Amino acid sequence: MFAGHLAAALALKPVEKRLNLGILFFAALFADFLLGILTLAGVEQVHVPANFDEVHYLTFTFPYSHGLAASLAWALIAFGIVKLAWKNTQSTKAGIVVAIAVFSHFILDWIVHIPELPLLGDNSMKLGLGLWSDNLVAALTLEVGLVVVGLALYLYYVRGLKPANRYGLIALMAAMAALTVVGQTLSTSAPPPMAAAATWILETLLLTGMAYWIDRKSSS
Repeated sequence: MFAGHLAAALALKPVEKRLNLGILFFAALFADFLLGILTLAGVEQVHVPANFDEVHYLTFTFPYSHGLAASLAWALIAFGIVKLAWKNTQSTKAGIVVAIAVFSHFILDWIVHIPELPLLGDNSMKLGLGLWSDNLVAALTLEVGLVVVGLALYLYYVRGLKPANRYGLIALMAAMAALTVVGQTLSTSAPPPMAAAATWILETLLLTGMAYWIDRKSSS
């Protein structure tokens, strides 16, 4: 799941319109951002299945970035940071929205990953419905559908965007959806794990910056 995480951020923007979309993009992608850092640090691992050219997905050892307990903890931390930083009467609402964006990453990954999302630690029960392995077409259809719904909600409820920003967001999400589909259907060789980890860090920062720029002129 990649573009679907961005779709979750788009769908949450109308709930608290004063939150810049860049914040929500970062929150929704935080687990992958952290996975990149922890992989480079040797704390978590990326594995390439021997039959990658058939399954088109990587597997992971990632209890601290993607585990259920860890995801709940990161969501609570995100709530606390926003609560402290956003010093007004709506800080609780903003914190809840950001926390939901953080935790949405686990929910969406739970749907598509094989059972590899740990409940508590690496030796605990692993969760995952395995839609990627069971029905890749359905998984990609779901992801593209999430993008369409999230983008539609954002464009309907968020006002004040300049036309260039509005069409820029549409183009960005179309590109992310296309990259997700192409990457999971046509790729026959996996990226080196360390290169993948660096990509997760850089793409999170890049997309956060782009979303911030696009959304900065919106009004409630």
